[in-house]
Amino acid sequence: MTPDGIDAAGFDAMAHATKISELVIGAGTYRAFEAIDSLISAGVPLDRVRIHLGHNRSRSATKNLFQRYHPMLHSKIYLFEMTDGSSAALIGSHNVTGFALRGLNGEAGVLLEGASSDAAFADIRRHIAESFAQAVPYDPTMKEAYAWWTREYFDGLRIEANDAPKDSEGQRTIVILAAVSSGRRPKVGDIIYFEIAEDLSEIDRINAEVHIYLFSSLPAGPAQALSSLKNTSYALFCKTEGIEMGRGGLELDADWNIEDRKQPELRPTKRPFRPVTSRGMQQTRVRVLRDLTDRYDYLFDDGRSAWVPEFGEEPIHDETRHEPWLPVKGLVQSDLAGSEKRQMALIEASPQSGSFILFSRRRRRAR
Repeated sequence: MTPDGIDAAGFDAMAHATKISELVIGAGTYRAFEAIDSLISAGVPLDRVRIHLGHNRSRSATKNLFQRYHPMLHSKIYLFEMTDGSSAALIGSHNVTGFALRGLNGEAGVLLEGASSDAAFADIRRHIAESFAQAVPYDPTMKEAYAWWTREYFDGLRIEANDAPKDSEGQRTIVILAAVSSGRRPKVGDIIYFEIAEDLSEIDRINAEVHIYLFSSLPAGPAQALSSLKNTSYALFCKTEGIEMGRGGLELDADWNIEDRKQPELRPTKRPFRPVTSRGMQQTRVRVLRDLTDRYDYLFDDGRSAWVPEFGEEPIHDETRHEPWLPVKGLVQSDLAGSEKRQMALIEASPQSGSFILFSRRRRRAR
């Protein structure tokens, strides 16, 4: 519950205070409990308001903060019993918050209407009675404690949400996902040619690590290809053999060529091999050293990235504040290091670009 939610409900406490028979709240902010105080001051009987504090484990039982503050009251039921013997119940996802009640959240609810004697309403009343029995009587002097308990729960939720593995290694890796349609396949010692953005300075180092995964049929996109690496039967471990900046290599020694970054296919070269290089790209040749037996999850940020939203159109309007809310259509890194050219190179060598020749900034062994 939030103060804005109480306001959004349009509840006239002075006129209808005594009509509230049971009010059970699972979590609230300090100001929300102040708003509850205002309802009590307007005439809502104190003994009809309860706070559900959930269930708890002792600190010795688990070190997981989130698991100590769970399970919690999560049901949202609004039951109205009329003087004419009928009832109505709204059951759904709506909390008593301004975002929920003003239509700013994506919510779903079911409205039941009928005779109060209907079995469905009997079930609802039993659930409310059980929730009321589990909750503790509201004590206005405990507002800070209740708000602290809410914060503890959300702090635990934050820890639980931050469950990404911490075992990544900061190994830069060129990852190539390509189709191979010929009956031949590269062998140890063969040289493979491709292009990658020249502003990725890490590629300048001789012996940079390159992993090439070959597919009989190329997946629809690089993200799909990355998700199926565990199932690839043919992968190559390579290291850089030679790098030519600024389209400097007119005739190069290479056994295989990958020409198109967006539709890559590994093909044998025709001698003499004279590649036509795109502007801003560096000519890269790598030597096959062995089969790649390990499989990795490749990561395209540095592990410390912050993210900012990309906005779409079709806003929803907050009629109270008269402000639009724009839909978030994606997340982009806000702290790509280096020059604008390098930022563009990192984006171009990421799966989001549609390129199958990728630059991974860190990786972890696949589980």
